[in-house]
Amino acid sequence: MKFPEPLFAVINPTMIFLLRSPLHGLWSDSLMLITFKGRKSGKNFTTPVRYIQTDGTVRCFTGSENQWWRNLRGGANVVLRIRGKDRPYKAVAIDTNPEEVKKWLAYYLELFPQDAAYHDIKLNKDKAPLEGDLERASHEAIAVVADLPGGSHGDDD
Repeated sequence: MKFPEPLFAVINPTMIFLLRSPLHGLWSDSLMLITFKGRKSGKNFTTPVRYIQTDGTVRCFTGSENQWWRNLRGGANVVLRIRGKDRPYKAVAIDTNPEEVKKWLAYYLELFPQDAAYHDIKLNKDKAPLEGDLERASHEAIAVVADLPGGSHGDDD
């Protein structure tokens, strides 16, 4: 189910509060907070996003129509709050490598097929993304990839 965009004005602050609270464990296996500095304003911004973590690398996806990922072009220092812990990461937005985006988006949708609607991807009866939709989405979706500074990986705990 895809929530209407205006609802995120309520959902996002609520999720930020919950993910920072002692109740975070109900959501933090699949949702994290990413805090980054605005390139123009210099202000810190925090947004909740669903994530996957493989070999210590953290990945999340957003649509190109969203604005926040633009602050991560070329790489940026961010703080990720994962499972109740804040850690510094180096993150980069990948918007020019559709094959890389497609590979990880397909894996992400295996884990979270309910998010296919946010990328306008239809699923077949086995909950696998339709190949044409996945191909198109790989040119429209933005992958945000984060590693600990110095290229080391975070814990997959």
